[in-house]
Amino acid sequence: MESFFSPKRTWAQGPYLHFVAKLDDPAYVEYTRAHHGLLAEYGHQVGTVPAEWLHWTVLGIHHSLTRDQVERAVERVRYKLAMDSTRADVQMGPVWPGPSAVTVAMYPETALARVSNQVREAVCSVDGITLRPAMDRPWPHSTLSYFRTGDVHDADFNRRLRSIRPDRADINVSSVHAVYMHQDLDLGYYRWDHLAVLPLGSSSVLTVRARLDELVTQAEREGNPLWAAAWRQTRTVLAPVFGDEKFTPPWSTMDVGSDYVEAAGALAVSLYLLARERSVAPADISEQDLDELADSAPGAGRLRTYERIRTRLVALGHALDDADDPVTVRWRALDYVHEEPAYGDLDDSSLRAGHAGENGLRHVLAPFYRERIRF
Repeated sequence: MESFFSPKRTWAQGPYLHFVAKLDDPAYVEYTRAHHGLLAEYGHQVGTVPAEWLHWTVLGIHHSLTRDQVERAVERVRYKLAMDSTRADVQMGPVWPGPSAVTVAMYPETALARVSNQVREAVCSVDGITLRPAMDRPWPHSTLSYFRTGDVHDADFNRRLRSIRPDRADINVSSVHAVYMHQDLDLGYYRWDHLAVLPLGSSSVLTVRARLDELVTQAEREGNPLWAAAWRQTRTVLAPVFGDEKFTPPWSTMDVGSDYVEAAGALAVSLYLLARERSVAPADISEQDLDELADSAPGAGRLRTYERIRTRLVALGHALDDADDPVTVRWRALDYVHEEPAYGDLDDSSLRAGHAGENGLRHVLAPFYRERIRF
C-alpha cells in the first residue's frame, strides 16, 4: 500500500486547469459522513475530503497553460456541453477501498463517460494543450479519503469500511465547473479556485449576474488591481440592469444574454483603458468619457472604435499577442466580427453584427439604456 500523494503523483507545479462536477448534494454529503467515524480513528494518516471539496474529476490538464489557452478551453467546453450534453441522474455508491484512497462509485457510467469525452474533445481543439491518454473505459468516481501513509489500508480497515454500507445516494449532475486545482499536501486532499460554471444542456442556464461575478473573481485573481477595479465597476453598473437575464453560449447573433456578457467585457476593457490613460479610478470614468471613446463617426483618416482601442492598449504597453496579459486576452475574446445574418430585421437593436468589442461598448451606451445604466 502507499500514500496517495507519493512523489509520482505530486505535481511539480500547479495549480492546473481541471473540469470537475461538484458533488455537494446533501444526499451525497450525508452518505460520505456515514464513513467519517471510521476515518477519524486514523487521524492525520488520512485526508478526508470535506463536503465543499467533494467532486468528480471530469478531465484534468496536467501542465501549465497561458491565460489565453484557459480562456479558449473554458469557452469551448461551455459551448460543447450546452450543445450536446444533458443533465445526468447519478447513483453514488458503493464505496471502494483501494491501495491509496477510498473512492465512491458513480453510475450509470455510460452517461458520465459521454460528458468526459465531450470535455476532452473540446479541450483537445485548443492549440498547445496536451492531455494524458484516455482510458479505454472512463472511470467516473468520487474520492472520499486519501491515504497519507502506506499503512492505513489493511484487512481490518477494509472489513470495517465495507460493513458500513449506507443507502446509496441519488443525485443530479447538471453542470461542470472549470477550476484551478490545487494539491493541498498539508490537508491531504484537493482544493480549487473556481473559474466558471458550465451547464449541461441548453435548458440549464446561468444569469448574467452569475457570469459577471465569475469574471470579477477571475480579474481579482489575475494580479492587476486596476483591471480588477474595472471589472468591479462593470458589475456595479450593469448587474442592476442586465443581471437577471439568462446567459447561454451564443446560439445566434440574436442571443441577448451573450450580448450582455460581451458588452460587459467591452466595458471593462474601456474603463481600464481610460483609467490608465487618465490616472484615475475606473469608477471616475463618466458616460461622456465612454461616449467619446465609442465615437467612430466616419471621417477622413479616422479609425474605427475597435482600432482605436487596439492602438491605445498598445500605447499603454499591452502587447496584443501576449497570451498571459489578462487585458489583451479579454480584448482578443472580443476582437472578432459577427457576420450579418441573411434573415431577420437588420435594424433590430438587439442584433449582433459587426465587431464584437465595438458593438458591446455601443450596446451599453445605447439611448435605450440611458435612463437605466448609471455611471
